[in-house]
Amino acid sequence: MRKVALLSVVSVVGLLAVGVAAASACGPGGKGGGASASALVTQAAKQLNVTRAKLKGAIVDAANTRIDEQVASGDVDAADAADLKDRASDDLAYAMKISRTKTVAANLGITVAALNDGFRAARKTLFTAKIDKALANGDITADEAADLKDELADADLPGYKALGSGGFDLGYHEGRGGGHRR
Repeated sequence: MRKVALLSVVSVVGLLAVGVAAASACGPGGKGGGASASALVTQAAKQLNVTRAKLKGAIVDAANTRIDEQVASGDVDAADAADLKDRASDDLAYAMKISRTKTVAANLGITVAALNDGFRAARKTLFTAKIDKALANGDITADEAADLKDELADADLPGYKALGSGGFDLGYHEGRGGGHRR
């Protein structure tokens, strides 16, 4: 059991070192054993010295702006916009995925660099907490924890957007609840 836990923690940090796990670690949706979008936003709000509600509002507003842009361009039916906005309001991971970094930053009145730095610091804090928990649970040794933290210090973590989250896909396609046109 100890080896499985160690392997899991080592894998996460090892993948961070090459920049792959960052997408799954705290990327919207929180898949791959990483933190959830909610936990990431909560920690990022602390790093940015804003309330969680303010950061969430900036993200949801940016997602709604993006939906409106897609309606204006004819890529999304106006009739579907309300459902998409409801989804963005209810699903923070989805809102993060479809929002634009520059719009979130503008909504907060900060630079894109400051937003990205806040999210990088939040990701690092969440990963450090995972390492500390594994150490406290006896899943790894102090030396292993120190090595993992060294790897994390050298990792190139993404900012607001996780790696691989480029492009625009509302995740709302014909046959799955809506009329997103391609």
